[in-house]
Amino acid sequence: MTAREASFTRRDFLKAAGATGASVALAGALAGCSGTSSNSSSEKKEEEPKTQTVTDMGGTDVEVPTSPTKYADGWYAHNEITIMLTGAEGLVATHCAPKDYQWMYKVCPNMSNATATFGKDFNFEDLVALEPQVIFDSTNDLRDKATEAGIPLVNCMFKTFDEMKKSIELTASVFGGDAPDIAKKYNTELDQVLTDVKAKTDKLADPERVSVLHGNAVHDLTIDGTNTIIDDWIKAAGGKNAVTESTQGNAQAKFSLEQIVAWNPDVIITGKAADVDAILNDPNWATINAVKDKKVYVNPKGVFGWDRYGVEELLQIQWAAATLHPELFGDIKIEEKVKDFYKTYLNYNLTDDEVKLILVAKNPAA
Repeated sequence: MTAREASFTRRDFLKAAGATGASVALAGALAGCSGTSSNSSSEKKEEEPKTQTVTDMGGTDVEVPTSPTKYADGWYAHNEITIMLTGAEGLVATHCAPKDYQWMYKVCPNMSNATATFGKDFNFEDLVALEPQVIFDSTNDLRDKATEAGIPLVNCMFKTFDEMKKSIELTASVFGGDAPDIAKKYNTELDQVLTDVKAKTDKLADPERVSVLHGNAVHDLTIDGTNTIIDDWIKAAGGKNAVTESTQGNAQAKFSLEQIVAWNPDVIITGKAADVDAILNDPNWATINAVKDKKVYVNPKGVFGWDRYGVEELLQIQWAAATLHPELFGDIKIEEKVKDFYKTYLNYNLTDDEVKLILVAKNPAA
């Protein structure tokens, strides 16, 4: 039995929910038998519409096929959303290459059915040849070409938790089937996690909020500012962003080391595992509080980076809260949370060793 087969999957969950619904439907049917006879048995079931119109995250109304069986995904982070909702069934083109997203391909074997067409040498004709029925992306850059080719493009970009929930619901509505129920379950849990964490952190006075410097490659001075989802989880977890400048959405910016020294963060979180030792051992960083107190951490990364716009944001909030304020969140057992999340939303049973690798942003063992 594989790790994927051993879990109580999202489909099992939905089947259980469906059984309840079936009982209710049966009761209704029996109640109806006591009245006059119905013509429903002789009526033909209306055919399901072949298309539907959705409003994407950019405000564009897009006509998409109902329950598409082939799709392309041009946004790195959104691939994890479609894995959660469909197990990447029907994915024909992706921006995520196997060598760069090893956990993604390990956890979701269907990723291997897709071609990594997006990227530096992207050729739109190559994408068209794969015959996707819909393209998901984070911008409108390809919309004109997609429209000309007769392929609807759905912009799924989000920059906040509220927008993230809407984007997940949007994607689920395009897929149909079980996807809307999965989206609802995830969004409900995300709301609950935010509520539970903020119930404690909202009580913190400003001096109790630790200053956090975060970036995908901090030692290279690539940093996240305000107006980002990173800023959102830092605040929710009881911190405050050391950067006071906006870097707008998913963007990052280069800052000088002199500016970072002046900000003097209490905690540094980087997306590169090698950065931790590099920062701690670099004399140019030695005067910064985070370095003096050895509070320099690598951000966990699994199927996608927890910190950057994937569904593992649900884990990020809890990990960050426990990291910034262990005195408030000693009850969070992050290893257990990770296992439960992967089992519930990604249909994969992690081993203890795999959890350890994810928590330090390392690739799966060969």
